[in-house]
Amino acid sequence: MITKIAIVLLPVIWMYAAFMLSAGRTRRQLRRNSTELTDPVLCRLNSRLAKAAGISDVSVSVHDVDAINGLVTPEGDIYLTRGLLDCHRRGDVSAEEICSVTAHELGHVALGHTKKRLAVFASQNAIRLALGMVLARVIPLVGGLIANWLVTLIGAGLSRADELQADKYASALMIKAGLGTEPQKNMLRRLEGIAGRPAAGIAWLMNHPSIPKRINEIESNERRWRTEGK
Repeated sequence: MITKIAIVLLPVIWMYAAFMLSAGRTRRQLRRNSTELTDPVLCRLNSRLAKAAGISDVSVSVHDVDAINGLVTPEGDIYLTRGLLDCHRRGDVSAEEICSVTAHELGHVALGHTKKRLAVFASQNAIRLALGMVLARVIPLVGGLIANWLVTLIGAGLSRADELQADKYASALMIKAGLGTEPQKNMLRRLEGIAGRPAAGIAWLMNHPSIPKRINEIESNERRWRTEGK
């Protein structure tokens, strides 16, 4: 029994350690290739977010890559890519729309998603390994592939739930900051046009919900909040 547990746990521990090392390298790379956000308009909007969130400051760094993205590290550091800010400088997106991306990343921090992902990573690998061992006996050759598919399915579902929760947090924060949700919805609408349509795939295996679903959820939250506020 102890041997079987060790067979499962040791690879999980090794993979977790490898993930942490990789995360550390990524964090150092981000910091080396990033600078503090200094755009005065965006900084003023971030100050409004901070006041609405009841915190002293919202610190954002600019990651010097062409990709159009916003991201947050497990330590809670928020990054916007130069590619995203270039869209703003060209007039493709407004300052308020950029602010909605920051609000979304703040949602991940406030809701503990970044730290939860570390635990999810470890548990996913444990499940993948254990399930793979069981299915490999029942369905030789393809058992491991099925286990990996199932775990990927579960992970994608958790990720989509996190994204919708972060959207909800961002909506509430944008409303409280006096910016409303239109910038958030407009930013989502622009994403496909700016970055190109994502490759076709099975929706429930995607890490992010579809843009129409995200916008529908935001509008649904707004209607519920208005009803509750009456």
